[in-house]
Amino acid sequence: MKYFIAIFLMFGALLPAKTPPAKKELSLETIFQSPAFSLDYISAVQWLPGNRGLTYLKSSSHNKKSIYLFDLKNKKERLLIDGAALIRSGEEKPLNFSSYQWIENGQKVLFKADVKRIWRHSTVARYFIYDLASATFHSLIKGDPYVSNAKISPDKKWVGYVKKNNIFAYNTESGQTIQLTHDGNADIINGAFDWVYEEEFAISDGWRWSPDSKRIAYWRLDQSPEPTFSWVDFEPLNGRVETIRYPKAGQHNARVKIGVVTLAGAKTQWMDIGEETDIYIPRLSWMNADILLIQRLNRHQNKMELLRALPADGTSEVLMVEEDSAWVDIHDNFFFVDDNHFIWTSERSGFNHIYLVDARNGNTQALTDGSWEVSDVYGANANHIYFRANRERSTEWNIYRLNRKTGDIRLIAPEAGVHSANFSPGYRFFIDNWSAADTPNRSLLKKEDGAQMAALVENDLNLEDYDFIFPEFGQFTTSDGIKLNTRTFLPANFDPAKKYPVVIYGYGGPASQIVVNRWGRTREVWFSWLAKEGYMVFTLDNRGTGARGKAFKNLAYGDLSKYAVKDHIEGAKYLATLPYVDKERIAIWGWSGGGYLTLNCMFRGAEYFKVGMAVAPVTDFRLYDTIWTERYMGLPGENKAGYDAANTLNYYRNLKGKLLIVHGTADDNVHFQNTMQLAKRLQRSALQFDLMVYPGLNHALNAPNSYLHLFTMMSNYLKKNL
Repeated sequence: MKYFIAIFLMFGALLPAKTPPAKKELSLETIFQSPAFSLDYISAVQWLPGNRGLTYLKSSSHNKKSIYLFDLKNKKERLLIDGAALIRSGEEKPLNFSSYQWIENGQKVLFKADVKRIWRHSTVARYFIYDLASATFHSLIKGDPYVSNAKISPDKKWVGYVKKNNIFAYNTESGQTIQLTHDGNADIINGAFDWVYEEEFAISDGWRWSPDSKRIAYWRLDQSPEPTFSWVDFEPLNGRVETIRYPKAGQHNARVKIGVVTLAGAKTQWMDIGEETDIYIPRLSWMNADILLIQRLNRHQNKMELLRALPADGTSEVLMVEEDSAWVDIHDNFFFVDDNHFIWTSERSGFNHIYLVDARNGNTQALTDGSWEVSDVYGANANHIYFRANRERSTEWNIYRLNRKTGDIRLIAPEAGVHSANFSPGYRFFIDNWSAADTPNRSLLKKEDGAQMAALVENDLNLEDYDFIFPEFGQFTTSDGIKLNTRTFLPANFDPAKKYPVVIYGYGGPASQIVVNRWGRTREVWFSWLAKEGYMVFTLDNRGTGARGKAFKNLAYGDLSKYAVKDHIEGAKYLATLPYVDKERIAIWGWSGGGYLTLNCMFRGAEYFKVGMAVAPVTDFRLYDTIWTERYMGLPGENKAGYDAANTLNYYRNLKGKLLIVHGTADDNVHFQNTMQLAKRLQRSALQFDLMVYPGLNHALNAPNSYLHLFTMMSNYLKKNL
């Protein structure tokens, strides 16, 4: 045998070595123009009764969106409705749908199709009912008009929707349509929201079915007190002015009312939400068929009251109160576990935790505690409460279950990274949507104890083919002793004996978190490209950001620039101490709030930053909306010093380095006005800067080839100036 081995080794050595497969080029075109980093995903998950299975939409960059069924008994997935085959009579192309809802016990499907986006969350669409047995369509509404917020009632007999700011209900059995509100117009909105509610409370659906399907609770907003803001569309021959209602800090908001309308008779009963009209109602939900729960928030957003209202007569009472010296965050972690007790999350201990609240007297019992945060509570059954938290480390979010009897907490989604969950009714199964900085998004079907059953989506992007560079996570300590979380992409073929330029990516806004162990968007893929080009890419979460407790977060209050700027300068100083960093070649860039941060660093830390690139920046928070700005800054009339201190227009004369400003002219969020006011002042002071304008684009700057153009420009700007 030993002679055989010797001969094998001798002749084996003469065999030609295998040629490793050629590496793929990670280019800007690959990142922003090809499907190489597009992700497959599932959406619109609907669990079937009796834990028989679940259905979901599944699509990819290569395939039409279709409905799939996963059978929990045999653990197999199959195609249920082929999107490519959904062709309406008289049409040539398949139905362009984005979501679906089951009606009539799964015999029919309500499709949402031909979606048109309004703002960040809101859309209008056409809705069609599809009969599985006959494979035929019929219209939800005669003439197939565009409507919004269509939802099926709990008993599956009605479809409610909003059309021209009024609420309607369609009976799926009789075909009858009832108009439930009648005063909707350009200023009166029923069942939907104005721009600022939608953007800052992350809600676009303004009505809720009662559990017995007999009533609808809805928001009514009168936005006539709100000022307007306009911009120009330059495409028409003579131009066109676009105008929206947009209250800026300190200005009037819409007036809000909460109504409950009965389907029988279409009569509205208004809820008593108090005499003060300068308030917000960010959330409402049904406790049961006879009780409505309403969250009332004061204008300063530092006091939230949970109201229990009776739709029968509109009377209400305060169930509980949350108050804070800075602001109270709105959340959806709220549900009843029995007739008298509900689950709630609060930061009253200094960290966001789960509480059991007695609805009869408001007494609370803490169910979790510690120097970590709960972000989401998914629900509860008789034995456990299921939630998401950063209990392991502040840069990661995992799924846990809490034993209701013993208080023991068990980790059921332990993989390092960021998880979110979609649980089945009864909480026997869940979909774990997970990613990490080195693992693109995956959707895993698991049992309630965390045991994996199947991988629904895996997204193998063959990153090794690109010699992809992944970030490292760490911390540094500021000069005043505060540890801040960091993320670093080291340059390709990193040599600590060399000196490298650094690109800092920042945001820094209150309660935000960008140093987090998850798969990023194409922006983060670009960071890997920059690292391959020889740059070090660095990010930090400054004081005032989220995931580290209320005291840490509240440091942002009153002057959004104070610690964001201070800590990014601290970051630049820290980088300058590293032997492999060229301290004369540090750049900073960011988008939106990160653009604001970039301007501040270029003006107030001019000696530390050679290059800045500010995309869609706020320049003066007096120019931004009421809800977001006042939550973190207070009202302008009450905090003039804070608004002045945070105003970049008070510091622009200190500019020394190379500055690129980028903005879309149709930005409905951070208005182009911000950039124009700064540009005027820089020009009047003869201070040179570069400006790129994207005509007709909004805050996301999303259009064919726009990202390739933007990131190519910024890459070239760094090469030329850093």
